[in-house]
Amino acid sequence: MRNSHTLSILSLLVLLAGCSRYLTGNGSAVESITTEELKLHLSFLAADEFAGRDTPSPELKITSRYLATMVEGYGLQPLMPDGSWYQTISLDVTEADPAATRLIVHEGSRQQEFRFASDFGIPGRVTEAGQITGEVFFAGLGVSAPDLEWDDIGSADLEGKVVVILDPVIPEGHPLATTEGRRAIRNRSGSIMRAGAIAVLTVISEEREASHQEQGEQFTSSRYLYPTEELNSAYYARRTYSFSRAELRHATATAVLGITGSELDGMFTQVGEGEQVATSAIGGRTVEVSVGISSRVEESYNVVAMVEGSHPDLKDEYVVLSSHHDHLGIRNGQVLNGADDNGSGTVAMLEIAQALMITRPKRSTILVWHTGEERGLIGSQYFVQRCPVEVSRITAELNMDMLCRNDPDSLYVIGSNKLSSEFDAIINQVNERHVGFGLDYRYELPQ
Repeated sequence: MRNSHTLSILSLLVLLAGCSRYLTGNGSAVESITTEELKLHLSFLAADEFAGRDTPSPELKITSRYLATMVEGYGLQPLMPDGSWYQTISLDVTEADPAATRLIVHEGSRQQEFRFASDFGIPGRVTEAGQITGEVFFAGLGVSAPDLEWDDIGSADLEGKVVVILDPVIPEGHPLATTEGRRAIRNRSGSIMRAGAIAVLTVISEEREASHQEQGEQFTSSRYLYPTEELNSAYYARRTYSFSRAELRHATATAVLGITGSELDGMFTQVGEGEQVATSAIGGRTVEVSVGISSRVEESYNVVAMVEGSHPDLKDEYVVLSSHHDHLGIRNGQVLNGADDNGSGTVAMLEIAQALMITRPKRSTILVWHTGEERGLIGSQYFVQRCPVEVSRITAELNMDMLCRNDPDSLYVIGSNKLSSEFDAIINQVNERHVGFGLDYRYELPQ
């Protein structure tokens, strides 16, 4: 929390300096930012009961209400034309339908059926209903990295196959526990699909299987969100996604591969110890996956507030301070609390909002908490294209994200020198004068 405290102070000082070119007041604005208040807000918004603040969700709506209630109490002004604190975004939500999605293993006249969400999951986006059927090929870890002396694919013919791979935890010292090896593991599904496979079925790790058994977890359905109002952005061209990947529980995997649970455990042990397992086509059986789709419309909100500037001429110019208040929800039974990403920026903005009411800058300040960042920058795109003020009147923006990720005495600075050398100079001047952080520009590098 000390890190959130110091970063919040730096952001406030930069904001004040950027708006008025010098600090005013007796320091009480900065002193109003306290570790205790930051911790109070963050402990609430990142609690398990908020279920990871997914977009859209009742918990994220409660978060939006909390933010609006707090800034109203601080005395900020609503900025939306209807006098509301909320910029409402209507979203098409598309995901796999559990009732119409199933996996069937065919072996001669015999078949076994497995249910979506309990027996297998779909980790990627799916927007089109459909069905695939293919013969099974077991590809071990599924990595083709001859330079690392590990190749599960070789010259195998994967055209039209349903490829099954293992997903063990890779320990330190493993041949693939290198930067190149982990990259090969991350990219293996894409490589397999490019080789002609029609689907990749990944057998979850032993650790995840144990968690499913102990907690009775279900797989989480991946959602595809799209604003119902078309946005003028190539980023938001509406896309279609067909089924190509699934994750298998161990009982489902043994049926697909025609092996016992002990044999599957042995494969995980072997791969975990750095040894390749035999790969081969699984004769006499095919896998059929049918995917159904459900769609609905829901609403989510950007929270927008304003501190009016103190200068009669400059108050019609704006500096925007932003962060996103959503996170990733619940994945595989685990609440992803999002305390750092981005509870830290969310609560820092609350403290800055309170401070700005003590020492108002010359220019007006818009504070916007974006929704749907983790789902594809939805809230920020929507704010820019449906901005409640003319975008040309916005002088600068400071976005705050993952404040607790840095070392306590440093700050990652990204983008400050892309459009304005003066903006970057202001940040450095204020930092040298008041804080003394090490400013880290490593994420400016293209790679």
